[in-house]
Amino acid sequence: MIKKLAKKIMPVGSFRRKLAKKILVKLHLSSGLIIGYYNTWSQQHRESTPLEILENIQNGPLISIVVPAFNTPQRHLDALLYSIVSQAYPNWELILVNASDDPKYKKLIDECTSKDTRIKLIDVKNEGISENTNVGIKKSSGSYIAFVDHDDTLDPFALYEVALRITKEGAELIYSDEDKISDDGEIFFDPHFKPDWSPDLLTHVNYINHLTVIKKELLLKVGLLNPERDGAQDYDLVLRITDLNPVIRHVSKTLYHWRAATGSTAYDFSSKKKVTDVAKVSLEEHFMRHNVKVKVTPKENRPGFYSLRFNKPSEISVVITPFASDALLRQFTELLVKRSMVNSVKIELILPDGTQPRFESEGLNVKSIASDEHFLRNAIQVTSYPITVIINQIVLPISAEWLTQLCGPLSMEHVGAISPLIVRDGSIIEDCGVVLDSTGKLVPLFKDEPAFGNQTFFGNTDWVRDVDTLTGGVTVIRTEYLKSVKEISHTIPRFISDICSDNKLNGKFNMILTDVVLDNYSIRLKPYFIKDTFFNSNLLVTGRDYEPYTPESAAINILTKKFDRELV
Repeated sequence: MIKKLAKKIMPVGSFRRKLAKKILVKLHLSSGLIIGYYNTWSQQHRESTPLEILENIQNGPLISIVVPAFNTPQRHLDALLYSIVSQAYPNWELILVNASDDPKYKKLIDECTSKDTRIKLIDVKNEGISENTNVGIKKSSGSYIAFVDHDDTLDPFALYEVALRITKEGAELIYSDEDKISDDGEIFFDPHFKPDWSPDLLTHVNYINHLTVIKKELLLKVGLLNPERDGAQDYDLVLRITDLNPVIRHVSKTLYHWRAATGSTAYDFSSKKKVTDVAKVSLEEHFMRHNVKVKVTPKENRPGFYSLRFNKPSEISVVITPFASDALLRQFTELLVKRSMVNSVKIELILPDGTQPRFESEGLNVKSIASDEHFLRNAIQVTSYPITVIINQIVLPISAEWLTQLCGPLSMEHVGAISPLIVRDGSIIEDCGVVLDSTGKLVPLFKDEPAFGNQTFFGNTDWVRDVDTLTGGVTVIRTEYLKSVKEISHTIPRFISDICSDNKLNGKFNMILTDVVLDNYSIRLKPYFIKDTFFNSNLLVTGRDYEPYTPESAAINILTKKFDRELV
């Protein structure tokens, strides 16, 4: 009866309902969040985890948990202290740096030392989060520093998992998965299950975030936190620490619960307007330290996300393999050239015989070779420019600068090979690289997911990613490396996969550059050889459904219409 009356007085979507919801959240009578699947999973996971006999960590390090506190509400402070005092790993100390300017909160925090002898208190005048945290680091006794905010909580096994990585693997920078909790601590939501060390993801978004534990020796070496970067001080610090090539380990467990309190970054990133600007400067300085020329641009309406534009390469070899009929390949090649800014860089275009474009373009040098089983090997041998792009499917760029932008990251030594984000129908992911899943099986990342602004448990779909291997649809790689490969597989995907795996073994990273988007316009060509099967040879198995292959005549019509429109 009460619910019906409430709905009548405050209909769904009405101003009254929204106002009432805000008041309840403000009074801490409601979280304002919808209980979702993850909250149920998280609760069941915590309740069903059996008590286990923990491995005895010999000579485990003293971990100093540094918490800058400022007018912390008691309900948040109590939750924080309980999560630390109940840690399964006992060798820790808590450094509370109390910068509160309200006597009530100052007294509340000062009394925390009575709860455990491992809690230490430092009273300071508020000089900002970086300076306050630095005071705590300098006063700490531990050889490792854990960074925790004053209103967040730790999983009971957080420090234990960190200590394991330190003692067993010599880790110097450790980070974990994380999620968010409602202001009242009742709802867990928005988890971020992170990849292992991913340098290119880090330079586009601070994916490491919480929990972060760093060897104190490294902190002192880089000069601690920079007060000029307040708001993005943690991002700035991690970028400087990773410049030292520390031993980095990722704990793939949700060890940190980031409270979405009103006014916090977890609740609303835009509440910290300064963050984007100072993080941009930190990224620029990071690349300057590596002597890499790059332009850093914050993504519009996507606070905390950044695009990087590297210097244009002057010469690029482009190989288009014989994956379709001559007529279709010629049509595709002509449209690709029209779509690209080929006059801004020297391009060497290597094609199968009979597929050359029927027009000339300034800066374009066309070479044609026999379309046989040795095409790729012969094409690689005749390339003469430092960077080679291999195209093995019909995809057209959304931006005319796609080619130089796609090749730019090869100016970084750690990058082995690059692919663009390939979509169909302008918005659905067709190819975002390949990763090893928890069973050790190679699986396509984000296939059939919405391409843009899609937040998943594994982060955002349009983040630039490091992946385990590439599919071979479109691949950028150094020509010198290609020429050094002695055995070349006849199948392009297998050849590219082998190369990318080799890059990984040699410490190179394979990148998906999602800032460069190519669209295949749902053109899916039927392979040349399909044997007898209990399935149907006209259908392609996609991630969630079946789709028919595109007849060659239809593909030519699609490209012809696009070509005619663009000529007009």
